[in-house]
Amino acid sequence: MKKALFTLVTLAGLLVFTSARYDEPADSRVGHHAPQLQMTNAHGTMSLQQYRGQQYVILTFWTSSEPESRIANMRYDRAASRSERVAHMSVNLDRSEQLMEQLVKVDRLSKLSQFHCADDSRDQMVAKWRLDEQGPMSFLIDLEGNIVAVNPTVEQLEHI
Repeated sequence: MKKALFTLVTLAGLLVFTSARYDEPADSRVGHHAPQLQMTNAHGTMSLQQYRGQQYVILTFWTSSEPESRIANMRYDRAASRSERVAHMSVNLDRSEQLMEQLVKVDRLSKLSQFHCADDSRDQMVAKWRLDEQGPMSFLIDLEGNIVAVNPTVEQLEHI
């Protein structure tokens, strides 16, 4: 009886372990599955997950104090507006949402894709996307939700 019970428990354990699906944890490095991200602005809510299987996403993190990130945001916004295959999602990390809104107007950016990261979630966002290591960056995310490039060129976007 003990032998039969042991065999049954062993088989049940094997079944559980072999049928479990393993998903690689999200990571903000090239070749990894992008962390989940959902942002809301006055025009609605946008998430990376809504584009899976439909469009590539260029995700841009920027601040007014980092001119290179602001210029990259403008370039990516314009490139995405010319492409049916690429969506743009932009996250501003400035402390002032009003400053971001003014810069969106001045830079003539699409208001639909521009989001401000609130103070209470900024540190989490920076850690999750490893922005503390190199500052504001941009990520190209493919149809499956994997990061395929960091700080891609506009030419790379045009060839998608």
